[in-house]
Amino acid sequence: MHGRTTRRRPAVGGRGPLRRGEAGSALLVTMAAGALVSALAGALVAVVMIEEAVEANHRRGVQALYAADGLLAGVVAELAATLDWTARLAGPGPAGNPGGSAVVNLPDGSVVDVAAETRALSRDGHRPGDPAWRVFARGWLGDLADAPDRVPRLYLLAWVRRGPADPDGPSGGAGGSLVVRAAAFGAFRVERAVEATVVRDADAGVVRVAAWHVVRRAFGR
Repeated sequence: MHGRTTRRRPAVGGRGPLRRGEAGSALLVTMAAGALVSALAGALVAVVMIEEAVEANHRRGVQALYAADGLLAGVVAELAATLDWTARLAGPGPAGNPGGSAVVNLPDGSVVDVAAETRALSRDGHRPGDPAWRVFARGWLGDLADAPDRVPRLYLLAWVRRGPADPDGPSGGAGGSLVVRAAAFGAFRVERAVEATVVRDADAGVVRVAAWHVVRRAFGR
């Protein structure tokens, strides 16, 4: 009886129970792996959110550009139907609502100061002797398009000034040229503007757009 030896049954897998140190190491590895997966998931969410924000901002910019170009086309059409541009330059045209508040609140809480934008426009790139800009039309896109519930919340502004002197006649009279700039302002600092030079032939009375371009500059706000 005293000579019998007791044999231990080998553990499954060829190893015995984990020692305390080995169990702690396994727990640390598991926690580290979980933290890594969480970090990767958070980074992926951040990337998706950034991409969505960039896409939304690009979409708002495209909408603002088309809105500004639409206002520009409306102003050009109105000028083409006007025989005497001098009288039109003396006051605002009916293409918009020049009255009301000169400071407009946008949906994100930022503001468009019409007077400040006009001063910035006259200051930036303005050469000595250039004619002054005048506000020709302004208003919300929905009001100007008569569709307040189906268009983005954008505020539009159009300015007009005399252009280079036309050899066929005085600028703004029977012949001459005008420069028109139209801009759209939206939430999250979305700002787009286009500019065109409109020329009227003194003899034929035909109005044509001599130049058109997208304005790439920062606005005053």
